[in-house]
Amino acid sequence: MMRWMTAAKWVGILLGGTAAAADAPEPQHRLSMDFDEGQSVAADTIVDRRGNQDFRPTIDKGTEAANRPQIVSQGCHTPPGCLRISLDPSAKGAPKNKIMYSFWSHYKPLPGGEQGRMRIGDNDITHIRFSMKLDQHYDTPLHQMIHFQIFQPQEAGKNPDGQNITPGGPVVSLRIVPVSRRRDKSPDVEEFIIAVRSPAAQSYYYFDTRDPGVLYRGAIRKGEWNTYGFALQSSDVGGEIGGRIAFWLNGQEKVDKVVPWGFDPAKFAVSQNLGFELGSYRSADATGQQTVYFDDVEIDR
Repeated sequence: MMRWMTAAKWVGILLGGTAAAADAPEPQHRLSMDFDEGQSVAADTIVDRRGNQDFRPTIDKGTEAANRPQIVSQGCHTPPGCLRISLDPSAKGAPKNKIMYSFWSHYKPLPGGEQGRMRIGDNDITHIRFSMKLDQHYDTPLHQMIHFQIFQPQEAGKNPDGQNITPGGPVVSLRIVPVSRRRDKSPDVEEFIIAVRSPAAQSYYYFDTRDPGVLYRGAIRKGEWNTYGFALQSSDVGGEIGGRIAFWLNGQEKVDKVVPWGFDPAKFAVSQNLGFELGSYRSADATGQQTVYFDDVEIDR
């Protein structure tokens, strides 16, 4: 069984001045997507003429969406435009549904080059900020639903013998609490969690801080915009992967702690590269329909 540092030990190493955290370079502004002038959607691809780049979504087989991803001009966080993503009830036999955009890729060329690539254990700080609104008719998911994730890809190879661990995937995420775990029964409210995955925290049962990987649980009102901010730092200290995660909701700090998150490529069949994605990614849902809007996506690294 793998042994993991306590949070107190992580804090002592990373924040006590003995690690390279103090030497991490100041983040540079890398990306700004407001879905306004110069940014459009064509055949599901977001085209950013201002930044001379495009963003093609990952769409899983069996994903139904009569209203395709589109930049709309009503009810946006900062007018005139914002991104709309909708999921209709799942096609028969589909295990999951996904429309996710990688706004900071784990493999494609990046603005400013490789210096801006997010990598597990590199000790650099990444700031991410975006605004999101759930449609007023958003159906509470039956099971899993992710709207934001830091994604660590799996790679070919074997994991440590005797370890019943599925590495990689959404190592940091914002998830909507499924219908079976709701506390607030108001039809106008959805609950959400901010969660991490690591060898010590792979799944969620309670969808609250009783689960090892859940850092925060909150509630938001449908039809209202909220702004989500993150500061992420991944460090490798003595062969242990983890680091600082801070989270702000509408400018109010909700989380700032050092925890294990992500998987060590030296121990597991995963990439060292990380990606930042927004969209909708859920378990199969034969009846649910969810529409979500995004605006003002920013990355500093």
